Amino acid sequence: MFRGERWTQRQSDHKDVDEIACADKFGLAWKPGRHLPGLGRDCLHYGNNSGYQAINLAYLLGAQRIVLLGYDMHATDKRHFFGDHPNHLAVGSDYADWLQRFPQLAADLKSEGVEVINCTRSTALKCFPQSTMDEISAV
Repeated sequence: MFRGERWTQRQSDHKDVDEIACADKFGLAWKPGRHLPGLGRDCLHYGNNSGYQAINLAYLLGAQRIVLLGYDMHATDKRHFFGDHPNHLAVGSDYADWLQRFPQLAADLKSEGVEVINCTRSTALKCFPQSTMDEISAV
């Protein structure tokens, strides 16, 4: 069983009682969010993908250094890197769209003094400095 914190998001102007009850039922903390570009300084900005939201959440929780793992962002013939969801959940991954959203996030984080290092071995995401886990753990 996962013992860490579990987070979700919901639109800040959306007052869906069922959504809030569902988050409570499963013990999820939540942050309000919006479909806006760049870094959300008072709420999550979606970026149309969970990795973008995870970076924004780390910022909102006070991170000064964020290390990225698994941000390969290479388009494949699968809808997701891990394979396809069942048909009723079959939403594709639009890597080209996602990649266009990250540079503004990177610039905003840099202006806030937050260091982001991409330690993904093979990545199409080039707007963050790249390194390896060996290199950053030696610091």
